[in-house]
Amino acid sequence: MNLNQLAAGTANYLSKELSLDIRKIDTLRFGLEILFAALIKGITLISLAHFLGIIPEVTFAMACGAIYRLLSGGAHCNGYWRCLTLGVLMYLGAGELGLYLGRYLSTDFLVNSLLSGYLLSSLCVIAWVPGEVPYKEFINVSERIMFKILSLAYLSLWLGASIIIVHYANTSLALAGLIAVLNQTISFSPPGYKTIHQLDILLAGLFKERRCPANDADC
Repeated sequence: MNLNQLAAGTANYLSKELSLDIRKIDTLRFGLEILFAALIKGITLISLAHFLGIIPEVTFAMACGAIYRLLSGGAHCNGYWRCLTLGVLMYLGAGELGLYLGRYLSTDFLVNSLLSGYLLSSLCVIAWVPGEVPYKEFINVSERIMFKILSLAYLSLWLGASIIIVHYANTSLALAGLIAVLNQTISFSPPGYKTIHQLDILLAGLFKERRCPANDADC
């Protein structure tokens, strides 16, 4: 049973037990699918991060990347398990690099890196946000401008929090968050779409399932 079948079965069961309007079953199914997807991804990431000893770094990277992705959009894989695999590898990689490199980089270098990452990401936001996502078209000009403004505002909050973390907490957290933000910035750029499309093709031989839920922040 795949994720869609599990969500559909649960939705049908709940609709019968709760005597829900039949017209609401598909909405319930879609919501359950997103919920199950998030639970699976969260449990998988936290479990692997705990095994590798990088829970703080992965958690911070996931928070930075996921919120940014909800606002900016970006490339998706065409199946949930491919999305899960790529997302897990990216966040674990950000956590590992943050932990490993954070101990060797000076505070000044990290702050300059954060500022450079902020400037680069802001320029990319102005140029390309919102990135295309499945089942959603951004045609309205005012809607596109809104997502650009929200993404820029988020980047400013992220930069401020990261600089505080560099000076008063663990530098590996800030570095892991920077890597996650840069990964997300790449994902909504034209080269990022091409790269993720190629990775999706490579993973297609391993996982064959329906399209990833459009609202999944980490796909």
